[in-house]
Amino acid sequence: MTILFVSFFAMLLVGIPVAAVMGISSMLYLMSQGMDVLTIPQRMFAGVDSFSLMAIPLYIFAGEIMNRCGITRRIFNFASEIVGFLAGGLALVNVLASTMFAGISGSTSADVASLGVMEISGMTEVGYSRSYATAITCASATIGSIIPPSILMVLYSSITGISCGKLFIAGVVPGLMVCVSQMLYCYYKAKTDPEHCDGNYRPKFNLKRLLVAAADAIPALIMPGIIIGGTLSGVFTATEAGAVAGLYGVLIGVFYYHEFHFSDLTDTVKSTAFMVGQSSLIFSSTSAFSYCIAILQVPNKLSIFIAGLTSNPYIIMLLMIFAMMIIGCFMDTTPAAIIMVPIFQPLAASFGFDSIHFGMVMVLTFIFGGITPPVGATLFIASSVGGVSLAKLVKDMWPLILLFFIVMMLVAYIPQLTTTLPMLVS
Repeated sequence: MTILFVSFFAMLLVGIPVAAVMGISSMLYLMSQGMDVLTIPQRMFAGVDSFSLMAIPLYIFAGEIMNRCGITRRIFNFASEIVGFLAGGLALVNVLASTMFAGISGSTSADVASLGVMEISGMTEVGYSRSYATAITCASATIGSIIPPSILMVLYSSITGISCGKLFIAGVVPGLMVCVSQMLYCYYKAKTDPEHCDGNYRPKFNLKRLLVAAADAIPALIMPGIIIGGTLSGVFTATEAGAVAGLYGVLIGVFYYHEFHFSDLTDTVKSTAFMVGQSSLIFSSTSAFSYCIAILQVPNKLSIFIAGLTSNPYIIMLLMIFAMMIIGCFMDTTPAAIIMVPIFQPLAASFGFDSIHFGMVMVLTFIFGGITPPVGATLFIASSVGGVSLAKLVKDMWPLILLFFIVMMLVAYIPQLTTTLPMLVS
């Protein structure tokens, strides 16, 4: 265990890519035990040889199509007509647009990369400080992995075998809680610090413009309903839902928006293949690392250790959250999830926690790691997109990080927030 984890964290701190870190540390462990290192490529292949994981490239493909159809612009305009007339208008639009786009992208990184440039430039042009605009963009992007469809939920489902449809529907309330908390914060900041947190753009509410913007954006916003409805009704699996979403994206892009052409299709396939190639390398190397963890019986040993500390389920939940937060601060969201789910999900089940509820706690915790230093991937992407130093970004992010933490703890200790909707639809 010492060889596996010391080599893992040492290489991680040096800055070696995560996929290589997990592969090398796994190889060192197997060699130290006199085991055949050919086990590593075998486990790597097994890690990506999954029907459930096929949903990820399909959702990415659907999101890319929607982005190339001008959906980001249409969603932003629709959100602007809904809340743009309020104090802190464009900040509120930023959060609401991210919430709407979450039902298409399924990814925090995709949200920052797609909407980020438009949102940040739009806010700074009308008087918002660039660091504040970037902080709001970074924080609102977290909703992309909570509101269904969510790539993190697909991963959790593929590892645990838990219904992906139920996980999707369980994310609705937490996602809306994050959205509402951030919008209230934006409104408060606009009132208390208008010089930096409010702009000079304040359009009047116009019902006609709202209806026109809605007609332009709603066809794309139907996609989450197709995915969730089809999955929960049993018409298709979560993976097949990704294919249906991709086909739907092509159809509305070609026949409704008339902005998607053959050249766009080839570019979309290339972009999707690039992103999937990166994630697949991480999935495969993580599978080899998880195999070593299983050999070492880390979940059982951790369960015994935590049970020896306390039998109070509330304290046990807190300990697991803090452990995942620490891991999430040093690793990207995807590899952190793939490594920690096989460890903590059986542990949570042994203490009687509902699998859907704990799945949402894990999803929120890993997203939280993405917006906290020192290795928060979402922070670095937002810093790059916004052209703001990490120090300035983090300074404006702390209140939003605290709000997300509060929502995360409410979800952790009020299971009904995530279990009620899945129970109702089942």
